[in-house]
Amino acid sequence: DLVRKGARATPAETPAQHAPAEGIPNPAADSAASSSHPAAAAESAVAGAVDSHRSPAATSKSGASTSRSAPSAADSGAPIVDAGETTDTPVVCPFADCGQTNPPGRARCLYCNRPLQRIEASGAPADSESGLLRLPSALRDHYRIVSVLPAVGAEAELLIVEARAGGPKRVAKIYRHGIVPKREVQERIARVDPQYQVQTLESGTSDGYAFEVMEYCERGSLRDLMAAGSLQGEPLIAVIRELAAAIASVHTTGLVHRDLKPENVLVRAVQPLDLVLTDFSIASVMESTQRFTSVARTLPYASPESLSGVIDGKSDYWALGMIALEAAQGRHPFTGLSEAVILHHLTTRSIDLVAIEDRNLRKLLRGLLLRDPAARWGADQLRRWLAGDATLIEPLDQGPGGGFAEPYRIASDVCQTPEQLAVALARNWVAGIADLGNGQLLGWFRKVQKDHNVVRLLIEMNYERKLHVDVQLLKLILHLAPGIPPVWRGESIALPAILAHATRALDGDDEAAQWLSALYQFRVLETYAHAGNEQAADIVRRWNAASDIFEATWKRMLALIQHKAPRRLPGETIDVDAARYGLTDPIRPSLSTLHPKLLAITYDPAWAERLRRRLLAELAGLVAYCPWLSELGDPLTMDSTSLLVLESLLPEARTAAERQIRINTKLREEEAETCRTTKAALEAAIEDLQALAQRRYPTAEVCRDLDDCLDRYAAVVATLRASGRSDTAWLEMRNLAMRKEPIAKRLRALVDQLSERLAVNTGWLDWRVGFFTFLTMLIGPRFLGPRYLLVLLLIVVGVITWRLLPNFVLMRDIRTLAAKM
Repeated sequence: DLVRKGARATPAETPAQHAPAEGIPNPAADSAASSSHPAAAAESAVAGAVDSHRSPAATSKSGASTSRSAPSAADSGAPIVDAGETTDTPVVCPFADCGQTNPPGRARCLYCNRPLQRIEASGAPADSESGLLRLPSALRDHYRIVSVLPAVGAEAELLIVEARAGGPKRVAKIYRHGIVPKREVQERIARVDPQYQVQTLESGTSDGYAFEVMEYCERGSLRDLMAAGSLQGEPLIAVIRELAAAIASVHTTGLVHRDLKPENVLVRAVQPLDLVLTDFSIASVMESTQRFTSVARTLPYASPESLSGVIDGKSDYWALGMIALEAAQGRHPFTGLSEAVILHHLTTRSIDLVAIEDRNLRKLLRGLLLRDPAARWGADQLRRWLAGDATLIEPLDQGPGGGFAEPYRIASDVCQTPEQLAVALARNWVAGIADLGNGQLLGWFRKVQKDHNVVRLLIEMNYERKLHVDVQLLKLILHLAPGIPPVWRGESIALPAILAHATRALDGDDEAAQWLSALYQFRVLETYAHAGNEQAADIVRRWNAASDIFEATWKRMLALIQHKAPRRLPGETIDVDAARYGLTDPIRPSLSTLHPKLLAITYDPAWAERLRRRLLAELAGLVAYCPWLSELGDPLTMDSTSLLVLESLLPEARTAAERQIRINTKLREEEAETCRTTKAALEAAIEDLQALAQRRYPTAEVCRDLDDCLDRYAAVVATLRASGRSDTAWLEMRNLAMRKEPIAKRLRALVDQLSERLAVNTGWLDWRVGFFTFLTMLIGPRFLGPRYLLVLLLIVVGVITWRLLPNFVLMRDIRTLAAKM
């Protein structure tokens, strides 16, 4: 079981899928799936056509524009906040409701006329005299600035102030130099029910600046309320009820707000919900017919008709529909799209509502977002919907991208639009496969709907035999509704659903593992990504990146193990055929096993950390036998995917460690045997030396035997000295041999001396010398007399003693030293 976290499901999920998922957490849950739209290629294709829909006034990325060109700071005399040094780099407006790129060197935004260096809301000095932080003189004596509101308008700056004498905080709206609110509009705003608008406490003009002091709603705007996530059920209905009442109150005064968006809806109270409208600066006075005016300022909430400058009260209800859709989905359907793509969508297509599962809510949104303002729902339909009137007729958009010529029925669904058919096919997957296979869908699109693009798509897919039937149905669904939330074989494949399958697969569910493998094999998420689904593209990017890293890391680590692992032991059998065909190489994990783990390490840091701790403990034990395993990397700093590779190669690492253990055991046995053999040789040499030294009569043979014993002893000493072994037995034997080595050297010298004397004595005691001495002793006395014989005997005895006695002395010394060995 992976880390347990609750993940908000996408609007396309079933109610059961809104429960917290047991397993891999969903880091992308904060961005619910929503409609996807044309890619950048479509953006460039429609750029030329879009220009015809633009107002002559400059239009910002969010649709912000004014009815006149915004006066420059130099022309208007407005205080300028220093924008920093001039560079050659384009400057992006720091305000969220604009965000346009300005030419290098500008101090104020070309589109909204606000300083390009944003003033932060925290820590503003109370009496600062720099830039717009200086209040007009009419307010300066009574109020001091607390901070600057980050939600600044295109026509005014908003400051949080408080009375110098104390009291609640207020909002000071300081209009830019030369901008004065229309008197007629101000009078009508004053007639709006105070329950639904921010109260203006005082207003006037000072130092050339128009100003208003209004109540301060500390709970922020509806945008802050929506930032916590999508609104469902009663909280969403409460928002719709409050806004419907506020819009109706504004319209009763003859005004159109024109810039209704979450930032312009403030929260006065939460329990019960109390919403109020603000920023009526571009409100228009309604006439008996539609009014021609400048393009609505905030494009994502602008109605299609407002693009041409023709608006009435129905434009505010369109904005209400867009706000409700954004609140229900958790994100705006135009999020991430450029101005050109938004304009193209508004002028050519209906708003995609397939992600809204609540049919009652979908009916309301379809009514509020009808392209035809005459057919669009207004106050009466809203009142009936809020009252639960079941007799309200399902609205049908007949504009571009509208409904079918005749409804298509599949199971219990009656489909009036391509989006509805896409949802029905996704919900009734098996029936959709059947209708696709028997040609019913092809015949209907050919004969009834006469949609040649769909017919062409179905024929092309039919001839593409390798295309799986499930993939064919998926391509059809995405053609009908490119922004449909990801679905596959009747199941949601939004991130929470994918992670739920991964969790079950990790728990041993083979069906879940095969489901993930099919999702990867048929490139289902890639199909949604190509259709513009950002969440699917993000999943594909992460999943493929993890797979690529796994593949590269697998090859590197496997090559290292195969290069460093111990070779076959002597006498170990080997399967020649298996080695020849590479069957002895480790098998790469199967996709059904690999994909759940790849998803786990990608989306669940806690799962990866548990794996990291386990590998740290296990690898530490293996490194003790195979130090080279540390070259695979340190699990403590290794990336998550490499951890998964290391886990997959652990069997190979264990095999290498086991083989190394056997090798080490064999080496220890051989070393022990060598130690025993060497010790026996040392002891035998010493014993033989001592035995030979006990001989009484020194002979050349004894000397040769003594030399042989000393040679054997010297060979053992040389072996001990050359060895680098450090085991106890070996060291003890080495120390013993080294202590006796000086005695052996002295013995060597005595044996050499004895050998030399014995060699010399061979000449002195030769038989020829003895024969000559015998003749001399036999004949000499006859000629020299008896005394000569005695002298000759003394000489012979002296010579024998001179030549033999030192040998016995040397032999005695040898015996004495040998006893010390």
